[in-house]
Amino acid sequence: MERLTEASIFLSWCHGDAAAKEALLGQLHLDALAGVRIAWWEDSHLMLGEDWRRQILARLAGCDYGLLLLSPGFFASRFILDEELPRLLGPGVDKVLPVMLKRVPLDGSRDLHGVDTRQIFTGSGGRCFTETRGAGRERFALDLTSAIRHRVLSDAA
Repeated sequence: MERLTEASIFLSWCHGDAAAKEALLGQLHLDALAGVRIAWWEDSHLMLGEDWRRQILARLAGCDYGLLLLSPGFFASRFILDEELPRLLGPGVDKVLPVMLKRVPLDGSRDLHGVDTRQIFTGSGGRCFTETRGAGRERFALDLTSAIRHRVLSDAA
């Protein structure tokens, strides 16, 4: 019987990128990975009346990885920069899975708060997700899913 590796993912994203986030998540199919079971959470899962800040911080503390959907809005969010990133990429913490959702310059012209020191997932030709269409979007999502599986299995080995 195949050994199953479990991992939890916290989705970190800018609410202004909701349409692009939904388009990407709709094609990831993380539930179909061989040998890996992924449980993911995002703040859209908060229920009526929950203490949103406490829930987010608890999920950040308990997750194995943070899937960072990078965009200009992501790096403009004070909550992401002040609360989420330090818990996912701070001293002694290595939980990030950065993905180029929307184009962010990597030429040093912007402060990317240490994310730029990590391997950032892009599609073929260095494209961000929103620069892809049709079959290119499907390929982006399939390749990202494979990269997530590979990272989880490598860390578990």
